[in-house]
Amino acid sequence: MTLVGFVVLLLKQWKIMLACIACVMLLTLAALWLKPVKYGFATMYAVASYETLEGEREGLETPEEVIAKLENVFIEQQRRQLLEDESVEGIPFDIDVTNPSNTLLLRILSESEEVHQPMIEQFHEGLVNAIKQDQQQLVEELMAGLDAQQQAYSQALEAARASSSESARELEASFFEKTLQLERRIESINPGDSTQLAVQSLEPVGIGKTFILAFGVLVALLLAPLAAVFSVFVTQVAAAYRRAQ
Repeated sequence: MTLVGFVVLLLKQWKIMLACIACVMLLTLAALWLKPVKYGFATMYAVASYETLEGEREGLETPEEVIAKLENVFIEQQRRQLLEDESVEGIPFDIDVTNPSNTLLLRILSESEEVHQPMIEQFHEGLVNAIKQDQQQLVEELMAGLDAQQQAYSQALEAARASSSESARELEASFFEKTLQLERRIESINPGDSTQLAVQSLEPVGIGKTFILAFGVLVALLLAPLAAVFSVFVTQVAAAYRRAQ
């Protein structure tokens, strides 16, 4: 059979090809209609930090340590607390926590339908409060230690000023510099806070409807000729079987 003859044979099966295309497109449209539109909801949290003598920001805990606490303790605690509400049967979203590279930020991300935004916001707010409370003790301990050092250097500075020894002036300058450094360090302490809470993405996330529609059209165009070939094959087999009888 020549190529032209094969094409003509397929064209004779146009009803089958049309039916195949229609079925695939109906399934595609059903998938588009049933597919929920999900958005990303992101919370950004800056972990507690302070400024080092070199002028660089350093966290009281590394972001990785805070993420470990979230994944192993805080997320489960918040999930249990939310499920205690009688109106909540389940949590229709997941929690993904990451640390943008070279930052002291945590990115808490959930993907769900827009109708679940209040629940996501409540969940994220609970996580933020849990981190704050956990790091508050570290902040207080750091400030207490720095205050004690500052008081000690202040007393030493006063003693150096009152002294008449030759080395007193050098000690006074050294103690004064240490006192200023400690003041700047205390002022630089950031107790940690969220810069945004469950902010919705501008565009839906996941596989877009345009992609699904294009994929459905492609599948329909591929399956239609195959269905026609299969139909011709079945017809010829049936005819040969009848002749053999």
